[in-house]
Amino acid sequence: MIQRQAAQTPGGSAGAAAFGALGTEHDAEWMGVLTQSAQHDFHHLAGYHRLAEHRGEGTAVLFTYRESGYLIALPLLLRPVDVDDATGPHDATSVYGYGGPIASHEQIPGQIVRSFQAALRDELVSRRVVAVFSRLHPLIAQQSLLNGLGETRAVGPTVSVDLTLPLEDQWAGYSKKCRRIIRKAQEAGVVCINDRERTYRREWVEIYHETMRRVSAPPSYLFGEEYFELLAAELGSVLHLFVALVDGKAAAAGLFTICDGIVQAHLGGFREEYSRLSPVRFLDDTARRWAVEAGARVFHLGGGVGGQEDSLFRYKAGFSDRRHHFATWRWVVDTVAYGELCERRALLEGHQGLGAGGEDYFPAYRRPTELRGSRA
Repeated sequence: MIQRQAAQTPGGSAGAAAFGALGTEHDAEWMGVLTQSAQHDFHHLAGYHRLAEHRGEGTAVLFTYRESGYLIALPLLLRPVDVDDATGPHDATSVYGYGGPIASHEQIPGQIVRSFQAALRDELVSRRVVAVFSRLHPLIAQQSLLNGLGETRAVGPTVSVDLTLPLEDQWAGYSKKCRRIIRKAQEAGVVCINDRERTYRREWVEIYHETMRRVSAPPSYLFGEEYFELLAAELGSVLHLFVALVDGKAAAAGLFTICDGIVQAHLGGFREEYSRLSPVRFLDDTARRWAVEAGARVFHLGGGVGGQEDSLFRYKAGFSDRRHHFATWRWVVDTVAYGELCERRALLEGHQGLGAGGEDYFPAYRRPTELRGSRA
């Protein structure tokens, strides 16, 4: 754990300022920071970051800044640009899902934000971090903490259900089609359970893989049983497995998380043979009702693939007309090093006859490549 006094910007506010950096081995201290925040989610937990470390996605660090009773924290995964050179340039990214900064108050004085940003910049420069990319959380106010550091880009809308409303109002907020399909599933004998013992974990993996193959998802989305076991071990009571059964057989399954009043629909799917019953809608509705009983304030279903208003988004939109804005954050910390890495990548692509497969990819030196002339 790194903890030191942070230099304040000229005219900074009174009060000791301290900048720190926690690794996932400091679980209690990490959790102590989260509990002091106005809002956090399971994506911010040390355990979820340990899972990312286990999967080789980087080294997790929770950067913290304290001043005059205010706290700002930012979790990131640091990774070397060259996997064979751990002492060379690095960049940073967020865990799978929704990340970004959290704070002790919904409103942080502008001077303290600027002091946090200056301390963060100094720390990242000292660690040779060239660029930062993070997905932001649609339900947490983060923009004011990032203003002046790179840019945020709108990706697309997400959907949530306000669980503080009466149950009948939540149900009335469903589309007529959604309500009809859920009633049809109930009448057909579909039964949904909260599988607290996770006895259907293998069926969940099979169903999830079948669903991902059906939608032609990239291989990186094919999380296996090991992922599930590690996720369950790291998240504990935060993670719940819901299963829809037809004549005792798993027809659909989904993972849901509950953390600091937020329930998230994490990963799920259904078997094609039961598609006519739409068991997933009944499954999500069951999870929504459980979330109310558990005292959660919001059920966040998320958005479409890549933020698009596609069929997945339209499915989720059937549960509520409440929308949130999903955005990403891009920050070039070291412009000189970033330019050199991009130039080196372009030269390599030229020598190997490759072309950029994702011109808008960030950081650009990590963009996917393809053989020139291979596009359809």
